[in-house]
Amino acid sequence: MKDTFLGIPFYRFYYNKEKLKEVQFHSKNLEFKRNNGDANFIWKEVNENGGCCLHKLECFRDVFFWIQECLDEVSNDMQITSKLVVSSSWANKNKPNDHFHDHIHRNAFMSSNFYVTGHSADKTIWYHPNPYFHGSNIYPCGSDMKKYFLFHEEETEPGKYIVFPPTIVHRAQKNTANYDRITIAADIFPTGVINQGYTSHLNINVI
Repeated sequence: MKDTFLGIPFYRFYYNKEKLKEVQFHSKNLEFKRNNGDANFIWKEVNENGGCCLHKLECFRDVFFWIQECLDEVSNDMQITSKLVVSSSWANKNKPNDHFHDHIHRNAFMSSNFYVTGHSADKTIWYHPNPYFHGSNIYPCGSDMKKYFLFHEEETEPGKYIVFPPTIVHRAQKNTANYDRITIAADIFPTGVINQGYTSHLNINVI
């Protein structure tokens, strides 16, 4: 299903509920380390040397096979001629009262999030500068900074997979459940020959 935020497409898919149990089991058995101070945890294997390959683990094969099918639908809807594939993936964990800080995803053409566990009342929030105010240096709404941004919210629904632009700032609200909230993040890139016109060719091999 496609939704729009400022005319920007956000794609939403739902995984099989029975198969989700297997993803939850393996996600809970991952090892995590603290990320960004005390805000949240990230998969222990993530490192600057390319340790962002959750999609290459055998135990997550089925869910990433399904994610690829979702990306094929996104590619078709956006009329992208190159194949979209997962270029990096990892897991995040919020213990009760943890949150996830404001961030964007660099070195990505698209980003995505798969909700493994969590409470539906807790949301992921994307926010974009309101063009009426930003760039004008005029702030008639006083100190209420919420007026100066446009927001898109997604409930934490286990089994939901959402694809979104990586450059829009987003965050996750505090985990109000009495159990861990786990998500799987996956960045996406086109692979193969990327053409624009007749002379602008870029050949990318995502491994």
